[in-house]
Amino acid sequence: MNAISRPTLAREGEADFGFHELFFSRTDSRGVILSGNEVFRRVSGYGWTDLLGAPHRFVRHPDTPRGVFRILWDALGKGHPMGGYVKNRACNGDFYWVFAVLLPAPGGFLSVRMKPSTPLFARIREVYAELSARERAERLDPAEGAQALRAFAAAEGFSSYTSFMAAALGQEMAARDARLGRPADARTVQLIALNTSLEQVAREQRNLLRSFEALQSVPNNMRIIASRLEPSGGPVSAISENYRSSSQVISERLRSFVSGRDNLCDRVSRQASRALFLIGAHRVLSEMRANFADADPVPGIDWAEERQMLGQIEAQAQRDTGTAMEQAIAHAEVLGRASAEIRRQMLGLDTIRVLGRVETGRMRGTNTHLSATIDQLDVSHSDIRLRLETIMRLSEGISTAMRTFQRLQRPL
Repeated sequence: MNAISRPTLAREGEADFGFHELFFSRTDSRGVILSGNEVFRRVSGYGWTDLLGAPHRFVRHPDTPRGVFRILWDALGKGHPMGGYVKNRACNGDFYWVFAVLLPAPGGFLSVRMKPSTPLFARIREVYAELSARERAERLDPAEGAQALRAFAAAEGFSSYTSFMAAALGQEMAARDARLGRPADARTVQLIALNTSLEQVAREQRNLLRSFEALQSVPNNMRIIASRLEPSGGPVSAISENYRSSSQVISERLRSFVSGRDNLCDRVSRQASRALFLIGAHRVLSEMRANFADADPVPGIDWAEERQMLGQIEAQAQRDTGTAMEQAIAHAEVLGRASAEIRRQMLGLDTIRVLGRVETGRMRGTNTHLSATIDQLDVSHSDIRLRLETIMRLSEGISTAMRTFQRLQRPL
């Protein structure tokens, strides 16, 4: 392994490279550099004898939180692709930002990196600065830093970090196309739209459970009101008990697909996000492979071998995309059916609610609190129905869009 001696850093400016350029590097399983392209060599400022055989981490900038690399290595260690914004440092102390697409490769890993420019990138710079400061001041370990980043992605409305990175990749590719004067890529546009649908499903599932949990106090309120208005076992008491038992059944069913580890909604999002990220990665890999045709000879790098390997990884990415799509479609269809079933069960609760409204009308003059409780049910039931219908519509849209992607998959 090469020993890299970094020169004394007199300044820190931003290293210059263009939107048309892509970085490439490949490492072994320990992160030791086995290959790279001229863009990587030029912008890093090192010679090939310094780069080849050196650990990739020596180009890291300390402003990139360690939690970022924990997320990347965790994903790659499981054989999954992952993306990330990374701030690196060149030999002379200059810094440069990239959006990196990382995938497993034979004997290690590879990374293709582009110049980022989206509003999301601007937001990430702020988040990284805050997290890096916390890692130093609070001595956070990488696992804690990774958890903070996942919490940020969740707060932004993403169901997983993979979903967050799939959205980032789509946005960065679209922005890069625009800056290079290219027409909008249809698959990239669809990728962004599908990620938006996934974010909506994640929001709706959280709001749906929150809305339904809020109803759980209603039967108790009705029983308390009933004890003041009628003898024990009267009609309002019976209505409140029927509502309680029926709503508990629905609540248990609802929790099974919107909460808890590995719930149905998360399975849809996880597989769909993986497929979407792979779709974007495939496009980046294809462009990178085409660039190898014009690469200058470098001692220690066989460009024909690199091109062949990249083609194999593209083909595997395409196969993995198909598998993830099939699983996402299957989960989305189950989610749609589960939502429809809960909506049917809600009709039973609606019947009980109507009975409560009738009883409210019968007890005129003594039912102010009971009437307010039934009004609350009216509003909550309407909200739940709308959310269920939205999840059903989005699930169907995700399935349809992914089937379209499957039909449009281009053979290598």
